[in-house]
Amino acid sequence: MITAMQSISVGVTDLAAALRLFHEVMGLRIEHRSPVSASRAKLWDLPADTRGEMVELSCRGYPVGRLRLVALQPAPHEVVRLDTQIGGPDSPLDIGPKAIDFYVRSPVEDSWRELVAAGCIARSKPVRHVIDGNEQEECVLFGPDGVPLLIMVGHKHPPNQMRAGTPHGKYSEVPTISVVAGDIADTRRFYGEALGLTAATDAETAPEFRDRVNDLVGIPRGSRVHFLTYQADQEPSGKILLVYFGGASRRRLTGRMHPSRLGVGLYTHATRDLQALRRRLSEQGASIEVEPQDVDGQPTMLVRGPNEELFEFVEQRGLELV
Repeated sequence: MITAMQSISVGVTDLAAALRLFHEVMGLRIEHRSPVSASRAKLWDLPADTRGEMVELSCRGYPVGRLRLVALQPAPHEVVRLDTQIGGPDSPLDIGPKAIDFYVRSPVEDSWRELVAAGCIARSKPVRHVIDGNEQEECVLFGPDGVPLLIMVGHKHPPNQMRAGTPHGKYSEVPTISVVAGDIADTRRFYGEALGLTAATDAETAPEFRDRVNDLVGIPRGSRVHFLTYQADQEPSGKILLVYFGGASRRRLTGRMHPSRLGVGLYTHATRDLQALRRRLSEQGASIEVEPQDVDGQPTMLVRGPNEELFEFVEQRGLELV
């Protein structure tokens, strides 16, 4: 029904500072820069006096896994997720959007030091672990306005999950974003049955790696962690990783994810028939937050997922979906 994630929107207070990190330090390429149009402001239900600018960045023009920075004036004050590790109110266990991932070259410590020098706050040093046969080394840092960023080296990742030659720049496109899941059955129904995405990784962390992964995500040692990845056919980037803590997650970041706030605000996917997708989602009981409407000449709707995710689905005529 849909493509891989074309872009992830991130609200920032200081666009110039965010571009210094993502463009100048990380080397992502600026593809588009434009004001927030009146039709988009209507879709996002922004106050009448709000003005904004959007900047879309890619890894060398790759069309999937792009980053879209959104800077609004007056600047928002509410943050989608601000973890307790950096003085915020939100636990790593809270159900809702989590981190934005990037591949880097080995040794991962080089990129870790580079991002810390650029002003990011590191939760820990890199952790190496194996999940379902995939071996990676990764760490979490906090970027502009506290948005969680995960950098990783894929020591052993299959080609359908890591683009050949990755990263093609200093840092890759966004191969994966993570979401803390509340109900695993509801999550499977939404991503698999409603959206028609393909499940890739679907496994619990083995006991010998459990404490390392717990340290990585910032939860108590001994906690069980299940990873469930959804992707569009064999597209290796723009994937969604659902992280399930076996029922330990109680609090939801209810309605927090939105482009009018700071941090991870929107996941954008394309479909060739928006009305057909709308019918499918309605039949599956999904929450249509904003009905299809024209945004800059493109039919668009907003849908809330089962774990407080907010999706922007856009119609692209002639789009081929395998």
